[in-house]
Amino acid sequence: MNGVKTFPTMVDCTILFARTLKMNSPVEDERMRPYLILAALGSLLCMPAAAQRPTPDEQKHTLDTAREIAIHYTGKLPDFICTEQVERTDRTSQTNIKVDRLTIQLTYFGQKEKQKLVAMNGNKTQQPLESLEGLITGGEFGSLLLGVFDPSSSADFQWKESSTIRKRRANVFTFRIARANSHYILGHRAENGKMVEAAAGYHGEVSLDSETSRVLRLTASADDIPKDSGIFQSSVEVDYDSVEVAGHSYLLPSHSTSHMEKSYRQIANTVTFTDYRKFEVDSSIDFGAPKQ
Repeated sequence: MNGVKTFPTMVDCTILFARTLKMNSPVEDERMRPYLILAALGSLLCMPAAAQRPTPDEQKHTLDTAREIAIHYTGKLPDFICTEQVERTDRTSQTNIKVDRLTIQLTYFGQKEKQKLVAMNGNKTQQPLESLEGLITGGEFGSLLLGVFDPSSSADFQWKESSTIRKRRANVFTFRIARANSHYILGHRAENGKMVEAAAGYHGEVSLDSETSRVLRLTASADDIPKDSGIFQSSVEVDYDSVEVAGHSYLLPSHSTSHMEKSYRQIANTVTFTDYRKFEVDSSIDFGAPKQ
């Protein structure tokens, strides 16, 4: 499948949020190969607030504006570096719970993401991120937005309510994307050790700033999951906020939660994005050579 990112053998469950563009898509640009490796059980946590329901024309204008923002999102982002603080929980029983904390350096350069593991549980490490067991997420920078708003997804949007997120008024829409149009790719490891990938339908909610139509929060939960994957639940929630980079304000992820559930295992990640700064050409970054 075009735009699909594969995983090394240590990763045993994957979900790729991939987008394959149609020839007539207005966002046909190979540089914008979005994918979101994710698994999550998220929920929209907003304070309910009474407000007048927008008219159908107002709803359409809000969604059209949000779509334009999503389509051009990655193209307008600067080259930057940030830090991901990740807390991972792996539960195989009520008493067998493994928790670890990762520090990841994320570099966004030329509209591509590069992650490097720099510490585990507070200790510096040279271990490749891809060698870790369990769940690793990535691609929050535009991939989820594009997958939902790309015209090829044919998402069914319905206005739900008005709400308040971080003191900002928001219009909350539900959405649903059929499996036939989905870019939500679930992966599981087969008995022969190979990754088997298949699309799943998904649904969720998107909270749009009432003034700007920019996304403040987005959730996505897989449905119509292939039975042979052994995955019962998978979803993600990402919060977006205005962040200053090199004197300019950009809409960037601030927090995300993810969860995957199988018959014998529950895996959850909580990610906090901090220390955004501009990536300079002469910045000193050692991505580390992959271990053979």
